[in-house]
Amino acid sequence: MRRSPRPRGESVLTRPVLVTVGLGGLAITVIPLGLVKLGESHFGGVAVGSSMAFTAFALCLIVAAFECRGETDSVLKASTFDSKQMNWVAPAQLVLAVLVTQLDGFRRILGTTEINLRQFGWALLSAVVLLLLWELGKLLARRTKRRG
Repeated sequence: MRRSPRPRGESVLTRPVLVTVGLGGLAITVIPLGLVKLGESHFGGVAVGSSMAFTAFALCLIVAAFECRGETDSVLKASTFDSKQMNWVAPAQLVLAVLVTQLDGFRRILGTTEINLRQFGWALLSAVVLLLLWELGKLLARRTKRRG
């Protein structure tokens, strides 16, 4: 709200935003596909890998929701949690991400299978990797902005 409006006709999708969205989208695509292969090769089948990937995707969406709040601002600060709505939605989505593979009703509806704590750890690690990559990108963007 402190910034002045963009000039009429100027795109909201600046180059840094396009790069961030493109790389974030690429990561959110590649990570679950890797988990499907991991499930197939190490955890007994594609069904487990798909369930790990589904969980990872849900967790990555939580990361993306927080990361998209600022073009270059880090989420690793207290002001990240200024939004009351986000503070309710994020934990709710986390609980649902767990329940999707743990409750029989959700598993039947969504076609997932039960995953254990180790497999959930891989899904969680995926979201942490996305967070770290996104934060690295924002750090580079801040440095570039200072130089330019």
